[in-house]
Amino acid sequence: MTAADVIHQLQVLPPNEVAKVRDWLDEHAEESPELLAAIDEGMRSLEEKGARVVTREELENKVRQWAGKSR
Repeated sequence: MTAADVIHQLQVLPPNEVAKVRDWLDEHAEESPELLAAIDEGMRSLEEKGARVVTREELENKVRQWAGKSR
């Protein structure tokens, strides 16, 4: 069976069965070294600089800025 075969089968499964497959994949997925390094970097930054509470408005503005830069 190929990936294309699996994808085709997923397209015809009922949503609750697709959810079971998604859950299984999530449980068995391994984090990449890059992801783990990024998490470690974020934790170090948090420990060094501390955390601050941001408002929803501040967060929305930041997301808009980031989204605008990616275009």
